[in-house]
Amino acid sequence: MFDPLSLLQHVLAPFWWVLLIPLLAVLFRLPTVKGWVGETILHTGLRLLLPSARYHLMRNVTLPTNDGSTQIDHVVVSRHGVFVIETKNYGGWIFGKADDKMWTQKFPGRSSAFQNPLRQNVKHVRTLAELTGLDDKALFSQIVFVGNCTFKTPMPANVGKLKACLAAIRGRDEVLLSDDEVAQVLERIRTGRLAPTRATHKAHVRHVQALLAGKHAGGVRAELAARVHDHAACPQCGGAIDDYTYKTGGKAGQSFRGCTRFPACTYRSDAPERAAEAVA
Repeated sequence: MFDPLSLLQHVLAPFWWVLLIPLLAVLFRLPTVKGWVGETILHTGLRLLLPSARYHLMRNVTLPTNDGSTQIDHVVVSRHGVFVIETKNYGGWIFGKADDKMWTQKFPGRSSAFQNPLRQNVKHVRTLAELTGLDDKALFSQIVFVGNCTFKTPMPANVGKLKACLAAIRGRDEVLLSDDEVAQVLERIRTGRLAPTRATHKAHVRHVQALLAGKHAGGVRAELAARVHDHAACPQCGGAIDDYTYKTGGKAGQSFRGCTRFPACTYRSDAPERAAEAVA
């Protein structure tokens, strides 16, 4: 007897992999997966394009701190200094200045704010300096964007794509550390880092989540209060804040600052009851 279902299964069987495409599309949008992909792309590039005899590459270096731990994406140790690298896998347009607390990622019709990675990397550099005993002259902060993004504001010299990062590392030819000092730095990192295991990574993620949830010093109340004060990011949704002008009504012509995600988010800086709700 003719079985149409069996025939359909027989015809579609060679194309089972097509069903994975939507699943993979969703999977690669997850922040954790995007971060891992970005770090892997950068790691591969650094591994292939930096001579291993001259540059010593370490990945996912988790170091203990007074308040928990901090995780450095990549550390490159050489006679020409130690490079502390923070990776960002972002697309769209990127806006930001060295002194800004928050930077902005924009797509057509939407935008979001994220922490200035230069500020984020300061803690990494300081923690590594304390561990190794190196001074600032031998430590270099590098921020690498690996996604399909475009910088729409002039970026500091130590912020860029993989090519710029490689140029910055290779471009330093002054000898700052002897071979023995390089070996000492590598040994201190190896013995001072937390075990590079899945358990360590999960513990660090829980620590970061706890910080974001306000379970450690400062907490989310202080963070949101600061956002309301300096308007760096929307205190209700974390999106970017921009300048607007009322066009109609009793406030026509008056300026205000509001969330760029409107109407999904209705936060306005001139609505004190909303600001109070945000930090409550």
